[in-house]
Amino acid sequence: MQGYKTKEILNPFFEMPKDVKELEKVYRTLAKSADQRLVRLEKYAQEENYQNVTKWAYARAMTDIEKWSGAEASRFNTAPPKHKLQLIAKINDIITFLESPTSTKAGISKMFQKRADTINDKYGTDLKWTDLGEFFESEFYHNLSERYDSDSIMKVLGKMYRNKDKVLKALKKSQEEKPVQYVSDDKVQNKIEKEILTEYPKEVRKLLS
Repeated sequence: MQGYKTKEILNPFFEMPKDVKELEKVYRTLAKSADQRLVRLEKYAQEENYQNVTKWAYARAMTDIEKWSGAEASRFNTAPPKHKLQLIAKINDIITFLESPTSTKAGISKMFQKRADTINDKYGTDLKWTDLGEFFESEFYHNLSERYDSDSIMKVLGKMYRNKDKVLKALKKSQEEKPVQYVSDDKVQNKIEKEILTEYPKEVRKLLS
């Protein structure tokens, strides 16, 4: 009877054993690795810029764990299902979690960076993924998104970013009770920009500085 390693099992060419005892070994190996990742994700959630890591793969894992072990459970590694088909099904759920990019810190960072690159290319900004991640989870963005679609918001912010010296100067003048000079000439964009500069000057300064 052989032992197994997680990397070996996740290899696309790995042949799943037919023997139930061997399947239980596979299950234990994977469940242990998955639970270690869950613990790490919970720790990462305490770090700056990673507060939302318990969404995505983690949230899916918790749903699967509840399905198999009840609402009180928080880990995969419990007694293996008695029936072979259920055992295979649970193994597949664990594999889905382990293969998800958002089950690791590196995968989450890569996801955010890819999203940031796409946004920067599309809207002419040069924002770090950490700044964008914080922005999309902020009350600032949440409130705006209730009134406007994401594309309209980002178009305005992109134009403001490309004219950030002018915008920051306008915000400084507004503190001196002088009229704010806007950079958007489109009526809809001008309306969004006016709301952003009037209601969220502090957040805009932080994003553009």
